[in-house]
Amino acid sequence: MSSSSNKIVLKSSDGEMFEMEESEARLSGLITNMIELECTKPFISILNVTGEILSIFIEYCRTHANTANDDDDRRLFDSELIHKDVKTLKYLARAAEYLDIWSLKDLSCRTLFDKLEKKDS
Repeated sequence: MSSSSNKIVLKSSDGEMFEMEESEARLSGLITNMIELECTKPFISILNVTGEILSIFIEYCRTHANTANDDDDRRLFDSELIHKDVKTLKYLARAAEYLDIWSLKDLSCRTLFDKLEKKDS
């Protein structure tokens, strides 16, 4: 198994490349499985997720995996998701399901539901 200081490179569906720490990437069940199967070189293709959405996923992982961040930092980051538009939240929820990161899926779905509920009332 790789050490947590290793870098993982992700390639989005639109060809953007992103680098992140393995310890951050392991918040995703899909990426954890690929790491354990040694399927990370030269990069991991994330075929169902655009660069725009993948960058939000990466920031989420960085914030939530960083042990230096306290709960207030995580809550602040999460509250910023509330300001994303409905389309972005919809794609983020789909990406979170594909990447197998249920905390992000729950957050994006709850936020999306709240926005749609307010829109209907």
